[in-house]
Parts: sequence; structure tokens; C-alpha cells
Amino acid sequence: MCYNVYMDILSKFSENLKLLMTEQGVNPPALAKILNTDRTNVTRYLRAERLPLFDGFVKILDYFNVSADVMLGLCEYVEYSEYLPVTDFSARLKCVMKETNTSQYSIERTLGVSGSSIYNWLHSKTLPSVESLVKLANYMQVSLDYLLGRIK
Repeated sequence: MCYNVYMDILSKFSENLKLLMTEQGVNPPALAKILNTDRTNVTRYLRAERLPLFDGFVKILDYFNVSADVMLGLCEYVEYSEYLPVTDFSARLKCVMKETNTSQYSIERTLGVSGSSIYNWLHSKTLPSVESLVKLANYMQVSLDYLLGRIK
């Protein structure tokens, strides 16, 4: 992902997280407890120093009932008010790849993601980073929420 795009996403995520925390009266220690992570990680999110890992990102989305696309600044508004839980990402990725006629090879070649990373995602061995999720959704021309299975 281009450095400027990554920095935009990082900045928008931080801005939206601060806003949601303020609106709902959640402080960094409380969010760290909700996410089951160290307070230092939450501080890094708020300072736009890093994005959470896959599971932490999904927990934030679920806790604040917010769209992944809106949270990262990829769109301004989404009409959904209830999101489905993220369950088996590997099964969802396979489904979306089939729907969009996307091959593992085309993801490797176009996005520069290693074949072993894609294999691991498809076989539930690892989960992609938030940055990789954005790349995948953009490449397959679907929303992040759709890729995650949060909307149909």
C-alpha cells in the first residue's frame, strides 16, 4: 500500500476512534480492557502510530457498531445499523474471491502479497493485517464490511 494512503487510513482511524471514544465516554484503559490488549497499543492507535491487528480491529468495529469502511475513512457514511458478526474469515475470503472471479495468483501478482500469506489466510492459519484487508477489498471492488462478512 502506498505510504500516503496508509498514513491517511491511519490518521482517519485515529480520528474516528477518538471521536467514538469521546461520544461513548470510553477512556484508553477501558478500551484496552475491552480489546484485551495493553494500554500502550490503544495509545498508539490514538496517536496514529499503528493500526490494530485483525481481531482488535473487529472488536473495535463491533463495540462501537461502526462500519469498517467509515472507520478507516474509505467512505463517509454507510446506511447499515446492524452488522453481522465476523466468523470464519478464510471461508468468507474464499466466497468473495469466487464471487469476484479473483484467483490467488492474481492477488499475489497485483497486490504484491506473498503466496504463503494468501495460503495462510485461505486455510485459517493467520489473519491479514488491516492494511492487507484494505488492499484485498479495493482489488476485489467490495467494501471492507462485505469482505469481512459484516454485511450481505
